[in-house]
Amino acid sequence: MNSTIHQKIIEERATVLADIWHPYILLYIGHCIAAMVGFFLSLYFPRTLIALMVLSGLSFLYSAVTGYEMWGYEPGSFIWIGVFLKWIIVNALATVPVLVLRGWKLSDVAVKIVGCCVYFILGANILWTLCMDSFGHVVVYINRVAGIMLVIALIVHCTAVWLHPKTLGHCLRGENGQLCCPELGLFEVKNGFPYGFGTSLPWLVCYTVWNALFIAKITIGGLLQDILFWALMMAYQYWDDLHLPVELYFGFARPVQLGTYIGFTEFCGTFIPYFYEAVELTEHTPLPINSHAFFLFIAFMNMLWSFVCTYWAFQRLFCGLGFFASRFEQVHCITRQDSREMGILEDDDTESLTESLTEETGAEDEETSGCVLS
Repeated sequence: MNSTIHQKIIEERATVLADIWHPYILLYIGHCIAAMVGFFLSLYFPRTLIALMVLSGLSFLYSAVTGYEMWGYEPGSFIWIGVFLKWIIVNALATVPVLVLRGWKLSDVAVKIVGCCVYFILGANILWTLCMDSFGHVVVYINRVAGIMLVIALIVHCTAVWLHPKTLGHCLRGENGQLCCPELGLFEVKNGFPYGFGTSLPWLVCYTVWNALFIAKITIGGLLQDILFWALMMAYQYWDDLHLPVELYFGFARPVQLGTYIGFTEFCGTFIPYFYEAVELTEHTPLPINSHAFFLFIAFMNMLWSFVCTYWAFQRLFCGLGFFASRFEQVHCITRQDSREMGILEDDDTESLTESLTEETGAEDEETSGCVLS
């Protein structure tokens, strides 16, 4: 059926499943199943998932050797190369490292190196979108401003974590009665699970909207990846007996989800004709994302929100971590490892510890007490 006629039928009716059905619906179901499998393997068989992440690159190798197209793009074409670089950046340099944190016990230095690499890739994954053609769309330009502010906020926040290694809220009292303030890092592995401290919850909300606006014009189905990484964060939070703030699970959930998503997508686009021969949704049911007033409003409001996130990041840099210090306190004080090695502060001891720390750092607290932290 002619795509124009089909579009007109959908606009007029779409009351019958056959009018709106598309093979990608099964693809989306497959993505959900792949995400669930990735969730399970990342927790209980991380080394197996590492092997699958590496093997997912065989799709590109097969395409390059045989000249077989991936989603209709020939090997060596601009899109093909771009997706291959995306696979290297995400699967090889982000997903595999966080799974290594889960599968092996690494030194503190190695964990810090992995943290720096993962959040560097996160920022780079935002910046590369600036190279895409905007086609003159106002929504794209506004969304790019939000993306730039997200990268600035990410850099400033990570710098704040590195420059404030001893914050009042995350110190522990050891068995000998002495205070122990563990150094802060962008990743903390406790009880075998890697918690990420490189992003705050407001930043994640802004990042989600930015990514959704960016990917929606390329492929509206790509919005599923934003839904899935939030689903995985909440799934990890539910699985974790500690039920810590949901943003602490992003550093692990996002690489696992996106790596699984890319691997599954490129496998289907190379070996399953039912999917790669289907009419793209941009032709089947096009949506004017960048030419719609509502999405202009969303992009503008998210840009304003990105300014707020950046302001709060600078506040943490110059005035101390503020509320974010409690995230470290929750991880450092509740884990079994800390319980064995240093002892855990009970609720009744928190107040006395705070008083003793305040006495030791009184002068410094007076200098920064005027900061209102967010």
